[in-house]
Amino acid sequence: MLKISRLTDYGFLASMYLARKHGEIVAAREIAAFYHLPAPMITKVLKTLHQGGVIQSHRGVSGGYSFDSDAEAITLGHLIDVLEGQWDLVECETTDEHGHATCSIRLACPSRRFMFGINRAIKSAFEQITLADLARGSMPTPLIDKGTLGEAMRTQ
Repeated sequence: MLKISRLTDYGFLASMYLARKHGEIVAAREIAAFYHLPAPMITKVLKTLHQGGVIQSHRGVSGGYSFDSDAEAITLGHLIDVLEGQWDLVECETTDEHGHATCSIRLACPSRRFMFGINRAIKSAFEQITLADLARGSMPTPLIDKGTLGEAMRTQ
């Protein structure tokens, strides 16, 4: 079943917290305490976000992490890619490092056309929501355009 992992969920929370404190250096334990989450897990999430170039790391006694970028330019889709790696709803849309499909029955699969459209619509919805939206608590509309979904399913 499609489900956001705990790592990604915590990554959204940590990113949102840092975006709201734009430019400030914040310790991992502050974020963990604010959300009542385990500090080691928040530290792991912050390291992953830093390695993915989403946030900055600051060393030293008063070190921590900061978000110095434009929150409008970071989408939830990008955060998921950073935290989880490339993802697809179904295996038939997943490719290996050479760009080849990983599903052996991809060409003959009767549901592939529909799954492609659904996969595209879900990924598109995550690409439409920015970190700024998350920090503001607002939802852009429309998230899924039924016309785009239908077109995606017809083209496959």
